[in-house]
Amino acid sequence: MLFLQRIKESKKKVFCMSFLHVRHQHNILWLILDRPPLNILSIEMIDQLTAALRDAMKNPPRLVVITGAGERAFCAGVDIKDHLDGREVEMLRAVRDNCAAFEELRAKHIPTVALVKGHALGGGCELAALCDTVIAREDATFGLPEINLAVFPPVAAVYFSRLIGHNATMRLMLTGETIKAREALRLGLAHQVLSSQRFLSDAEELITMLVSC
Repeated sequence: MLFLQRIKESKKKVFCMSFLHVRHQHNILWLILDRPPLNILSIEMIDQLTAALRDAMKNPPRLVVITGAGERAFCAGVDIKDHLDGREVEMLRAVRDNCAAFEELRAKHIPTVALVKGHALGGGCELAALCDTVIAREDATFGLPEINLAVFPPVAAVYFSRLIGHNATMRLMLTGETIKAREALRLGLAHQVLSSQRFLSDAEELITMLVSC
């Protein structure tokens, strides 16, 4: 049974860092964002995620899986309070450190997977894109709506062009459009789209396959 089905049943062997659950299971490091209702990121959460990723390199797992608790969102962005005057520099520092941690994992050939249910918006969309593989439920949505609040998406500006090309990057960054999972798959922002009815079982099968590679 997939770990996500048990997370609410038992906290045994689960290390909680405020709004982040960290668990090692069968050579997989699970990182679960848990800040209901939409798993909005704060600077503290980003730093906790970075620390967990870097800690993984001390005893490398075969795979790192990042997902969100609940059904509504993988992560629907970054707390707007952390974009206000006086917080931007600290936010950019946290984002820079997080990107560096993903690059360090990549250099050590530790693959990362984003398991996306519901919304992956703003910083959540960028977080998913930092992962090597994005597995999305068919009702998932992706986008960078923060541009409508005059907030610039720094990770998308750096990483998206190499993932989905210049034109698609500009489309998402300049319009704030939210796209569905199938369109994200077509663009290259998602790599697998699974049915809602079989999401857990099919995701488990894919993750097992990735671990055995």
